Amino acid sequence: MPKQVLLDELEHDLLVELFNIGVGRAADSLSQIVNQEIKLSVPDIEHISVNQLAIKLGNGQEICSVSQYMKGSFEANTILLFPQHSSMEVVSKMLGEGFSTETLAELHQEGFSEIGNIVLNACIGAFGESIEEVFDVSLPVYSMGTAQDVIAAGNLNQVLFIRINLLLSTSHVEGYLVFLLEHFSFEKLKNVMQKIINGLI
Repeated sequence: MPKQVLLDELEHDLLVELFNIGVGRAADSLSQIVNQEIKLSVPDIEHISVNQLAIKLGNGQEICSVSQYMKGSFEANTILLFPQHSSMEVVSKMLGEGFSTETLAELHQEGFSEIGNIVLNACIGAFGESIEEVFDVSLPVYSMGTAQDVIAAGNLNQVLFIRINLLLSTSHVEGYLVFLLEHFSFEKLKNVMQKIINGLI
């Protein structure tokens, strides 16, 4: 199925700019945690099916995620994703040297949840500041499984998928920040962007 064009050029550019601000703050937080530079991709924005989303995120491979639901003038599920083996590397960098593989495995869920909480809150906070809004944010939820498992999109058929690649420059480990919006929330987000475009925010 081809991409559906639901944003005009101005809306698309504004959404990229807003998420660049949020993700930049998130990358700074992650950089301090793992003590290395984080390289970012340009946000990729698509309106796609949940099945297509799972394929894009590598359905079949084990993925670790931490998700937090943000609620305000619109709602979205924000997710930090890393392939399972890469998430172990990220937790190892956070904890430092001297931990055995067994100890890292024991601390993995708690450590990765804390990383996700810090990174996602930094992103959501910066995004909220950009549109002058404070979002209610849920507690972090840790999940490990296939992409289909961790997306947890419920009965949704279509979502607005916003992905930014995060590359740890020294470890060469890559993860993703993902924002999922169902149709009704997407329409609310468009209303917010129109207010910004029209100078009302």
